[in-house]
Amino acid sequence: MDSKNQEKTLDELWDNTIFKAINCYREGKYNEAAELAKLSIDIAKKAYGKDSTKVAVSMNNLSLIYEVQGNYSEAENLSIKALAIWEKILGSDNSDVATSLNNLAGIYVSRGKYKEAEPLYKKSIEIKEKLFGPNNIELATSYNNLADLYRLQKKYNEAESLYLKSIDIFEHNKDKSSSIASALNNLAEIYKIRGNYSEALKLHKRAFEIWKNSLGPDHPDIATAINNIAGIYYLEGNQVEAEKLYKEVLEIDEKAYGKNHHFNAMTFNNIALVKEAMGAYGDAEKYFKEAINLSEKTLGENHPSIVTFVNNLAGLYRAREIYPEAEYYFKKGILILEKAFGVKNPDVAMAMLNLAEMYESEGKIEEAKRLSDSAKSIYKKILK
Repeated sequence: MDSKNQEKTLDELWDNTIFKAINCYREGKYNEAAELAKLSIDIAKKAYGKDSTKVAVSMNNLSLIYEVQGNYSEAENLSIKALAIWEKILGSDNSDVATSLNNLAGIYVSRGKYKEAEPLYKKSIEIKEKLFGPNNIELATSYNNLADLYRLQKKYNEAESLYLKSIDIFEHNKDKSSSIASALNNLAEIYKIRGNYSEALKLHKRAFEIWKNSLGPDHPDIATAINNIAGIYYLEGNQVEAEKLYKEVLEIDEKAYGKNHHFNAMTFNNIALVKEAMGAYGDAEKYFKEAINLSEKTLGENHPSIVTFVNNLAGLYRAREIYPEAEYYFKKGILILEKAFGVKNPDVAMAMLNLAEMYESEGKIEEAKRLSDSAKSIYKKILK
């Protein structure tokens, strides 16, 4: 075969492999998608050279797959390599560079590196606004992602504003894909935090219908929608329906990701909360511990996401007056927060106050005062 025919064959092979990898990813077949994405990198290197933009495309695709699978270290490495190739060849104000910045920021968020993520999201938005104008769907996705970060940081007003901007752009473009469903779902989470359950449930159900119609009933995003509807039922006191839906979520996620994915940890935590509300404390303890153990295994022992599960278990022990166990888990949560965000963070102060409150109820007045004073000192420094 002459060189031109070989180039054409490799070009077609790369296109087909990328197409199949993307389809598998969209269908939630992540292991198959990863193998195809790896193959596309090898093909691209042979056909176009190791520093070509098509190698960057293939690396970026594999990075996204690894992120979904919870393989964050490899995802981050690949995303950084892809970004370097695009910036070198295309310059800094390019749409592919903007997409790469957005994807790398998403990985940082997944790893709890919120400070590193924010400037990348903002840079991606700046490039897209310059290239596409204010009503492009790509921009809507970026607004949604930055809003997600703000929600995690408890900056709810900033998050709500960006979610609404994102939804407006999707509706302006008459978009009915899973992307607008994500924005609706995320805005609902803000309303839920504020106690507006009826509006939150409305948005969650709207997101569920869009996901179901666009992705089918067994796609992993359906599990997200069901999970959020279950959360509203839990808050409204409908524990039987909430538990039923959470178990549906676990079934879908285990089928899509396997039993050892960190998504399952949040579902274990949610089932534990339902069991606690039902008075089934032994079952609640078991599910909280499963959530903690799985998160430590998949995310690492000091990931900030674990704090929610640790504090919930501590709260369960405190309510049952098992104070030594409660103290252990409250302290564990404080240490994780200090490592993740530093000792002068408001979340650290709040965790200290929770432990101080328990000490006070036990009659440990000196320990309670020491922690309470430390928390107040943090708040004063933040408010200066």
